[in-house]
Amino acid sequence: MPLFTVFVYFISWGVHRVSSSIKSIRDIRDQRHNVRTVGDRRGPVESKENQKTYDARFTAHSSSSTPHGLTGEPSRTDQKVDHIYEIISGQLAPRIKTLSANAVLSDRRLFYYYFRKRTGRRCSCFASDTSPESQCPICLGTGIVGGFEKYGTKTEVIDFTTPNLIMVNCEPSFDLDTRPVYLRLKDGYDFGYVEGQFPILSNIGKIDTFMLFQPIFNHGTRLIAIDPLGNEAVISECKQLEPFLAYDRLRIRIEFKKGDARPLMSHFMLRYMTQENLIVHGDIPTSDQDLILSNTGLFDAYQEISIFFDAVTVTQFNNEDVLYRLEDGRRFKVVTVNDNKFGGGTLTSTVVKARFLIQGIDHINQTLLI
Repeated sequence: MPLFTVFVYFISWGVHRVSSSIKSIRDIRDQRHNVRTVGDRRGPVESKENQKTYDARFTAHSSSSTPHGLTGEPSRTDQKVDHIYEIISGQLAPRIKTLSANAVLSDRRLFYYYFRKRTGRRCSCFASDTSPESQCPICLGTGIVGGFEKYGTKTEVIDFTTPNLIMVNCEPSFDLDTRPVYLRLKDGYDFGYVEGQFPILSNIGKIDTFMLFQPIFNHGTRLIAIDPLGNEAVISECKQLEPFLAYDRLRIRIEFKKGDARPLMSHFMLRYMTQENLIVHGDIPTSDQDLILSNTGLFDAYQEISIFFDAVTVTQFNNEDVLYRLEDGRRFKVVTVNDNKFGGGTLTSTVVKARFLIQGIDHINQTLLI
């Protein structure tokens, strides 16, 4: 056999062996792939060489779902899209939320936060008028009995609008044309009382404050608390009311005894605590507070200030809510709320724009917000 023929033979034999090896490797790979994808499969995809199937759980090792926008054959980006989204929403967003809370605490200002009531009993100062009385002691100018709900507390009020109110030898002061309607002792009687009931919700057994509001100081007024078992106690300070918070409801009786003048009252207010800490922390950047001299005298002109809050303590701020700053007793009215959300809608912080409430200009009774 000529040498050239031998050389060509060996070359052909080598090419055949390499082709056979490659085909064997492909067959083994396809066989393993088909075994791995037994069960849930995507539809068959035609190829030039053979028919292959692809696992629907192609990205299962990094994500439990495939984005709806991705169709057809899986790609390397499938796992990256879902994986990054899960890292942002499940890990980064909670961390940013925690970092924001710590940032507020590092340079904090202390506030009481008052949520403006938007539902409830209509105040008697708003019964026959087109707008509430701005200095009403019952609704604080909001038109809703109670006016505002302090963060971490629950407020209950007994007044002329209380359902099933009991009046013995007492009457509303319709003839005085007052806003709100007061309750008073009837003419010709030396003794009478008003009695109302309200529910007691979940609480920690502590009273934040209570008040019997009387436009004229009455020496003959007495406050009595009654539990569902009929036990009574005369109330003059908060600690005497606290044992009554163990029940699901409470009756309050306001007794009138005629002295120098007819007793007169507006309402009874009780605010009990639903949590231990009532303080909200906020961070206030430096803001300008200018003094402007006018023809009528010296007055303060304040711009809006920004207050940064975490998303852990208060999760819902609203316009017209009120903030009370503990360090100087200043009151702020919320005018703009900007929620910072990250990672699929996770609230991480809130920036509130607020301005100082001005007595006599803002229609709200500020003196009772403490």
